[in-house]
Amino acid sequence: MKFVLAETYSYWWPVTVRAPHPEEPGKILERTLKMQFEPQPREDAIAAQEAYEKLTTQREREAHEVKQLVVVCKNWDDVVDKDGGAIAFTPETLTQALNIGWFRQGVYQAYSESLRGDEARLGN
Repeated sequence: MKFVLAETYSYWWPVTVRAPHPEEPGKILERTLKMQFEPQPREDAIAAQEAYEKLTTQREREAHEVKQLVVVCKNWDDVVDKDGGAIAFTPETLTQALNIGWFRQGVYQAYSESLRGDEARLGN
């Protein structure tokens, strides 16, 4: 396959969210979804990393992570409500989900892995 030089790149990547099981104490439940990412240009990414390194509180760092993920996350699939109905991707629903620590961690980890060129971890 030939490399296509483009102004921007977007791609789908699997995300695993690991959260405490709601009914089994001490157990972790893994849920999966797909996220469409569009990485920032290099200079923007470097500037964001430099800004992150200057932050001193956990609250500031988490807010910065949410802000950065809102920039690079463009769509999702397999995100549903409690009744199993699909939840539309909007900046508001993404921000709501990113304010859940487990979700934010899963998305951030998946995005980082995709940028490093790591293969997606599927199954065991």
